[in-house]
Formats: sequence, structure tokens, C-alpha cells
Amino acid sequence: MNNKPFQLKLKIVWFKNFLGLAIDQVSFGQQYSLTPYYFWPRTEAWEQLKLELDSKIWLTQDEKIEVLKVAGDVMKYWLAYRDVKTVENLKTEFQEVEVITS
Repeated sequence: MNNKPFQLKLKIVWFKNFLGLAIDQVSFGQQYSLTPYYFWPRTEAWEQLKLELDSKIWLTQDEKIEVLKVAGDVMKYWLAYRDVKTVENLKTEFQEVEVITS
């Protein structure tokens, strides 16, 4: 996100039966959690992330839209490919996303 002192980073945990999504703020080399993990499809993760971001008054609408779009794209990817793709495929396809592995 251009010349701002921080950026938003989507974090993903990939499981066969669910997807964990959270958002961090990266600022001056440090990473801070903005949201807890929400697990989809067990919860309405995208809606929960949106509510969390809407409560952060320092974020612009464009920043919120950008990270939520990526979250939606990852969710669609997982839904389509969870049985045939791996975490490594996800990392290649979505390089801007931090994929958490055990």
C-alpha cells in the first residue's frame, strides 16, 4: 500500500475441512494482529473480517476493500481446489498472503 507507514496482510491457515483467515497490520517491520482468526465455512469469516475492519477508523475504504477482495478470492480458491491443491499451490497463487503452516 504505497507510501503509508503500514500495510494490511491477510493470514491464512489451510485445512481440508476449513480455512482460517485473519488480518495483521505490518508497520516498520513489525506485525500486529488486527483481527482474530475466523474459520470458514464454520463461521461467516468474510463478514466477520469486514466488521472488524469497519471498526478500525484509521483504515481507508480502499484498504479494506483490497484486503477483503483477496480474502474472498482465497475462499473461492479453497472451495474449488481444497481436494486437489496444496498449501504450496496457495502460496504460489497468492504471494501477497501469509500462509501459516505447522
